[in-house]
Amino acid sequence: MVAQNLVQLTQQVTEEYANQRSFVVPTKQISLTKTGLLSTGKNEFILSVEGSEQFARRFKIRDLFFRLPLDLRAAVFNHFFHAAVAEGSIGSDIRINLNKEQQVIGFDDPKLLQIKPVKLMQIVNSSLLDSLSAEQIEVSRLHLTPAILSFSCYSPEKETEPRVDDIVNGGIDVHHSASGEFGTQIRCYLRRLACSNGACTHICEDEKRVRARRLHDGRFDEKDMLEQIRRLLTQAWLQIDAKLEAIKGLLNKERVSPEFLRQQRTRFSLSNGVLHSIEVAMNNDELGLTETAYDLFNAISQVATHDNSLSLRQQRRMMFMAGEFSQQTVTRCPRCRSWVIETR
Repeated sequence: MVAQNLVQLTQQVTEEYANQRSFVVPTKQISLTKTGLLSTGKNEFILSVEGSEQFARRFKIRDLFFRLPLDLRAAVFNHFFHAAVAEGSIGSDIRINLNKEQQVIGFDDPKLLQIKPVKLMQIVNSSLLDSLSAEQIEVSRLHLTPAILSFSCYSPEKETEPRVDDIVNGGIDVHHSASGEFGTQIRCYLRRLACSNGACTHICEDEKRVRARRLHDGRFDEKDMLEQIRRLLTQAWLQIDAKLEAIKGLLNKERVSPEFLRQQRTRFSLSNGVLHSIEVAMNNDELGLTETAYDLFNAISQVATHDNSLSLRQQRRMMFMAGEFSQQTVTRCPRCRSWVIETR
């Protein structure tokens, strides 16, 4: 099933994650066997691609590791892992996460609480404004793996029309780790109907990744964390009209050349290839150029949405770049000729 609305997405997430389980394992008991299985001292599990990549990132094992024969791979893994345990750079326990096929998809720091995706979707649904319904919220983007749930959805009722037949809808963007190192990230979402270009931008005064609080007795305050998520989602829906109005205002701002992107390339990790793709996209708007700041917003979001060579992280970084640009005024200094950003 390909989810088309929030109701279907909730059902799909429930089916995907309902049978996942996790358990805490002493790190000194963990090792990789010569057959490529992850041993917890009591059981052995297949290590998924996502799980292998997370272990490699955390313990700085180079990419060459994945091309080694299984016996050498086990030797390298065990060396780096047990060295980290010995020096104390990893705790005495980690939480191992399994998917519904009982494969290891990654691990969490037991000191951090990971909200289950099914509970997250319950909060997403309950945070909708009274004027919105889950059946009418359309899903624009979905990345669903055992380790990551990342999606963007929008309401057709939340819209602006910067020019004739060019509608931009608004909604929410959610990036959530079902297993791993990062917390839940929530942003406002902007989607151009004519080409499905997507962008996301910050929630004013409250942009953060949600983390759990530990209580005095050592337990987690899951209720508090879910309430943080609910508050951010509600704020995103309440602020989306203002974000859409800012996009409409781009047509009243002077055109910004690609030189601005070269000035920002370090901040957003833009390669020469990506910069070239954005320049090409600026000249290929389906409805024609406006010769305003709107053209650059559309070009960045076009590449972020449709360039399949980009990784999920690169796509999201560019979606955020496009969204942030739509909420700013960029002018050129008359003296030094550099581009200056004025935030709203």
